[in-house]
Amino acid sequence: MSGQTILGNTSDPRITACGVRIGGQQMATLRPFIEGATDLNGSFSLSIATQSPGGSSTTSQKNRFFAGSLGDTQVVINRVGKVRLMLVVTDDSGKTLCDLDQTIELSQPTTRI
Repeated sequence: MSGQTILGNTSDPRITACGVRIGGQQMATLRPFIEGATDLNGSFSLSIATQSPGGSSTTSQKNRFFAGSLGDTQVVINRVGKVRLMLVVTDDSGKTLCDLDQTIELSQPTTRI
């Protein structure tokens, strides 16, 4: 699932797109993003829960954003089985602009011989 984008649900006309981009080969790099008005400020919360044969783990980040961009926020995780992505983006007044709650399957990269 490298090079994929998981899109969230936008609920405000100031946001044209939001979600999480997935990159990387040996490890998965998850980058939350919004595409919004340049005068938009607020906060976001990203939670990632992984489940694999080796166990489970959860990580989360909460931060403010400015000028309609989440900046270069990224989380790197092992390529394991199921990953639940939860993203909530709100403006300064607390209104939800975008939300995402989706479980995906990340597979191990293929080994080249």
